[in-house]
Amino acid sequence: MAEKDFAIVCDATSDLPLSFLEKARVEFVRLPPAHGSGPTAATALERTYRTLARQGFSRVVSVHSSASFSPAVDEARRAAAACADVVDVRIVASGSASAATGMLIDRAARYRHFDVAFEDAVAGLGELASHVRLLAIPAPSSRLVVRRPRRTRAGLIGRAAATLRVRMTGERGLYLLSQGNVTQLARNNDLDELTHRLAHAVSTVCANEGQLVHALTASKNVRGLRAVERAIGESGVDSTCLGAVRATALTEGVLGTGAVAVAIAPRSAYWRDEATLEGLGSQDSALESSDEQNRRIGEH
Repeated sequence: MAEKDFAIVCDATSDLPLSFLEKARVEFVRLPPAHGSGPTAATALERTYRTLARQGFSRVVSVHSSASFSPAVDEARRAAAACADVVDVRIVASGSASAATGMLIDRAARYRHFDVAFEDAVAGLGELASHVRLLAIPAPSSRLVVRRPRRTRAGLIGRAAATLRVRMTGERGLYLLSQGNVTQLARNNDLDELTHRLAHAVSTVCANEGQLVHALTASKNVRGLRAVERAIGESGVDSTCLGAVRATALTEGVLGTGAVAVAIAPRSAYWRDEATLEGLGSQDSALESSDEQNRRIGEH
């Protein structure tokens, strides 16, 4: 096996189809329910890492969505520590979710294909993670909405009243998931109004960071997906669409049925020339253990 070769691991929250992952030689791990009585997600991931080690891989990059979206990334860190004696596993947290995490996995496969050294590939993915964002319009009762911090003095009563209002009126929100943080950008009963606010947010990023790439995600909401596509097109934003994916059950469990989302990243960061990655990971790798790097990469 080539010195620069490494294994890539992910879970379902990237929303990438299995057909793509198989062609890209990405190891997909089916994670058990968080509150199930069987093996934990950490156990499933550790088993995968050890299997890859037996197959001859000495290094693994494991890419997962933000801890604010899924507990998988923290489980992956525990699994990596448990098998550090047999394989060097680096955990990359996208700081986002869905197709934004998928962007990192796609780049990881590309870096490996073009023989980017492991340390440089990991460092490059960490840099890209600081640029990817997910703009999502979840279902009114989604877990993402319930989890978000609320600035209210009414405590539990105020929260219950807000949740009841959302359910009764069908009010929805536009949320930004970036670098591990969830921020509400807008709130409205009209889906079309929210999609235009989403497109405006994409346009603002483009004005600040230059040409973009984006990818779409939908959960049983073709109308919403088309509305987002139309709004981005009408905004005139300079962004290349990488495609659309269907939300997996894990993503749907967080965003809710009927959610739509768009992942964005600067084109310069996403289509980065592999030659510019050379030496990127050498500055700190000699001084840091894999555990220390796992804490540093992705979310801070």
